[in-house]
Amino acid sequence: MRLVLNSTGGFTGPAGAQTRTADTAALSAGDGARLRQLVRDCDFFALPASMQSPAPQSWDFLYTLTVQADDGLRHTVSYHLDAAPPALRELTAALDARAPD
Repeated sequence: MRLVLNSTGGFTGPAGAQTRTADTAALSAGDGARLRQLVRDCDFFALPASMQSPAPQSWDFLYTLTVQADDGLRHTVSYHLDAAPPALRELTAALDARAPD
């Protein structure tokens, strides 16, 4: 499973865009299993394509997460954290803790 998290916003806006990528097959067994479980917990492939804050501020981060499953299934979701379900926020935090690409 391949996960690609792009984030833009904060005080640097688009200039501060960051990308974090994780391939669960290349991670340690524990880290890979944790990310896979977080994807399942948030039922990622059933999420809508967009979950935006009703009144986003210029400093709010906008995340775009693309997950490609091992079977080729691919889904992308763009969201603000305050509009995301708790399990997606947890997945975002786990990916955000990784070093940027």
